[in-house]
Amino acid sequence: MKNLIIFLSVVMSSSISAQVTTVYNPITGETWMDRNLGATQIATSFDDVNAYGDLYQWGRNTDGHQIRTSSTTSILSTTNSPNHSDFILANSDWLTVSDDNLWQGVNGINNPCPLGFRLPTEAEIEAERLSWTSNDAAGAFASPLKLTIGGARSRMSGAIGNVGTFVGYRTSDLNGLQSRMLGISLTTSLMGDRDRADGNCVRCIQDETVTSILEISNQKTLIKIVDILGRETNPKANNLLFYIYDDGTVEKKIIIE
Repeated sequence: MKNLIIFLSVVMSSSISAQVTTVYNPITGETWMDRNLGATQIATSFDDVNAYGDLYQWGRNTDGHQIRTSSTTSILSTTNSPNHSDFILANSDWLTVSDDNLWQGVNGINNPCPLGFRLPTEAEIEAERLSWTSNDAAGAFASPLKLTIGGARSRMSGAIGNVGTFVGYRTSDLNGLQSRMLGISLTTSLMGDRDRADGNCVRCIQDETVTSILEISNQKTLIKIVDILGRETNPKANNLLFYIYDDGTVEKKIIIE
């Protein structure tokens, strides 16, 4: 029987004001942030309000509009940086002229993710969905990503609805004037289209190119392994352990037999 190793890496960067912890899905081979953008903790259930996170309009940066209690305006933006924190009400897009070049890759315009992370593509988030044990909210939460169903924000009224029963997760992909999104409900999940002005959750994926460069340039050496009490130990199954490296990084690992 093969062991399942769950990595919860602590990534430190001077460009990020706080630690970014990640989770790894051994089925898809992808590393993700362990929570939604704006969430204060890893989800303890699919309806954990502290793990819902913020609601982003497609292509906008982290400028305050994504906060669930942000004010609204009906004035469309003429630039990809509105220079205010209002959620923009619109029929379809928050921009007067749609810009398809936003959120494309780790260096994409207005990428809201931390350094080394980006919006997932439709194919990447679809692969995660196909790895779930069930195609619904329960399966989404049971996955390594522990996804929640924190509702969505209406582009027409600015109201937040379906909290605890539905969620949309943004991707970087587009379908004409609409954006592609993973929708999850209590009974099903599927990929679909969503207007760019709607407010939806974001879960960032670690960029493979950046990861490969870091792996090549940062050949780190393991100093020691400690348990949750700080005692040095050897690798053990079914225990949370902290792997401490000489470059200052720490990886939390659980080896499940």
